[in-house]
Amino acid sequence: GFDRSKVTIALHVAHALTYLHSLERSVLHRDLKSRNILLTASLEAKLMDFGVSREHVDRTMTAGVGTSLWMAPEVMLGERYDDKADVYSFGVVLSELDLHTLPYSHAKEKGYSDRQVPDTAILQMVALGELQVEFSPQCLESVAALGRACVSVDPANRPTAAEALHILHTALTSEV
Repeated sequence: GFDRSKVTIALHVAHALTYLHSLERSVLHRDLKSRNILLTASLEAKLMDFGVSREHVDRTMTAGVGTSLWMAPEVMLGERYDDKADVYSFGVVLSELDLHTLPYSHAKEKGYSDRQVPDTAILQMVALGELQVEFSPQCLESVAALGRACVSVDPANRPTAAEALHILHTALTSEV
């Protein structure tokens, strides 16, 4: 579930993405995942590891970068992508904050044999829109709805980082 500290962490990450995406030459992080979010002693979230980040010059890019389980379908498929790819990864991070598990761990356990479903099969299902991250019943509905919107297969259906920031700010001030 989401308490005040988790919503605040998510808010800080959304704020950082909003900043990066709103620069005159917007910057895509391209490897947003929980391991690239550091927390200060006062639980202030800081984005790190900009090793694969890049100025968003030509409006879209096609280089498949990032860490697979957090990667947007359009990046996995080698299609053109933009700042909405970071928003997808943010939705995966929201699920991690809620469930305290790695992305798609629920699907890895649902194999038809005694073996786990391999990551390649998971990634294929994600890329085809057949699998999404989950949220717990205890998750704030506004945060779960935001997370589900962020991981929409169609980038046009994902919110911007600024829209996510607004939703989280509202949740922080009125729901927790």
